[in-house]
Amino acid sequence: MDINISNRKAYVIEIVGIVIYIIFIFMAMMFYAGGTLDDPSAPGYTFWFNTFSDTGRIVAHNGKSNLISMVFFSIAYCTIGITMIPFYLVFPRLFNENTLEKRLTKIGAYFGIISSIGFIAVVPTPADILYAPHMLFAIVAYVAIFITMVLYTVALYRSEKLSKEYVYAFMIFTIIFFIFLIMALISLGLGIRALLTIGQKIGRFSIFMGFSILTFGAWKLEKD
Repeated sequence: MDINISNRKAYVIEIVGIVIYIIFIFMAMMFYAGGTLDDPSAPGYTFWFNTFSDTGRIVAHNGKSNLISMVFFSIAYCTIGITMIPFYLVFPRLFNENTLEKRLTKIGAYFGIISSIGFIAVVPTPADILYAPHMLFAIVAYVAIFITMVLYTVALYRSEKLSKEYVYAFMIFTIIFFIFLIMALISLGLGIRALLTIGQKIGRFSIFMGFSILTFGAWKLEKD
């Protein structure tokens, strides 16, 4: 599984996608109509009590139209889902053929693509009207990208391709993501909203930091 694109172009596309996601999800927060699950009268977006999915609702928790925020949310998630795929497909090129590292990163690419599909699929399934499929796609997306990160970590640890500081940094952010992924999943069963909202945001930060560091290391390898 490969695509006709240079490694560097794939890296640029990925980083641009991360930047676009951050800008547009921030805009989605700014234009969110208001309300949380526990307090529909809360004004605007509350960072620690609203989820990202709240910005993608058609109708906000306060009962008002949330169309502008939903558009920004949709752009953010479609963009990050699409722009991560080239990176997943080119990353295995760093490793020699017929090695365990190559196989691990190729399997990681499949899970990465599944994750991207999950992130894109949350857009046409707003949480306020299609909650069950929305949550299913979100869980699939986060679990799949965690599997990708674990497989990449093992491959990188076994390999001498990247300097160990990049490998250890990626490993640390993988562990952080795992902790907050478990926190978010537990919150779904216990109904503790704060665990979900905090875990989601720190988990997303861990993904972006981990992959940005990994991409920078891969870029330097290409340069050398």
